[in-house]
Amino acid sequence: MKNVLVISGHPNLKRSYANITILDELQKLIPNVEIRKLDELYPDYKFDIEAEQSALLKADVIVFQFPTYWYSCPGIMKLYIDLIYAHGWAYGSKGKNLVGKTLIASTTTGGKIEAYGRDAIVKHSMDDFCAYLEQFAALCNMNYGKVFCSYSMRYIPGVFPDEKKQDVIDRAKIQAQDLVKYIETL
Repeated sequence: MKNVLVISGHPNLKRSYANITILDELQKLIPNVEIRKLDELYPDYKFDIEAEQSALLKADVIVFQFPTYWYSCPGIMKLYIDLIYAHGWAYGSKGKNLVGKTLIASTTTGGKIEAYGRDAIVKHSMDDFCAYLEQFAALCNMNYGKVFCSYSMRYIPGVFPDEKKQDVIDRAKIQAQDLVKYIETL
């Protein structure tokens, strides 16, 4: 299998059954996967740019794993993109370090799938909301894979019934398995 790097952009991973499960499942299924949990590595949001760029150089496939917050990625992931994928390193006439690598978006949302689409309450699909990542990949001369999304992934202990937690965990495992199957085709 290709060298896979997963960037976890959840700002408080300990509170996310879905994202933790996806990461744990990827760890089990992909030999030698590197998972970088931004909230643990950089609780102060002060990134080690050299370390992050070094991890990217080793990867063939880069997976952004994050919850969808207000139709985008969380602030910690946006700042990671802004700082790490610098002009002259990731893009521009001298920025050739990511050419040919594949970027995949893997996200979760609390909203139901029925809410997403042109005729639905949200008015856009998850592919629409991740279009910025497709353009980002193009700017960096990367290949853009498909978007993986699990909907209705919100579980709050004491608010939702306990069976909702197991449902979230089960569907998160399926998302990770589907992601691995896709990576194996690259």
